[in-house]
Amino acid sequence: MEKMADWMTARFGSSGFLWFNAILFTTWILINTGKIKWIPAFDPFPFILLTTIVSIEAIFLAIFVLISQNHTAKVDDLREETSLQLNLIA
Repeated sequence: MEKMADWMTARFGSSGFLWFNAILFTTWILINTGKIKWIPAFDPFPFILLTTIVSIEAIFLAIFVLISQNHTAKVDDLREETSLQLNLIA
């Protein structure tokens, strides 16, 4: 789970993911405000479906970031303990 969280945090923390979300949300809003006429609106203002999806995305991203931070903290603690043991031996 920690490796998967680290991988996901690395991917979702990229500018590519930012651009993907910006394009997706802009397209969603343009479609559902009637700016793109050939696609019928499926989530009219106030975009309740979009709000729900973004909220769920935020929840999962926060969980993955927390898991990744916990893993990083464990690794840092192990490094610190090893360094302390080496200093005591020296």
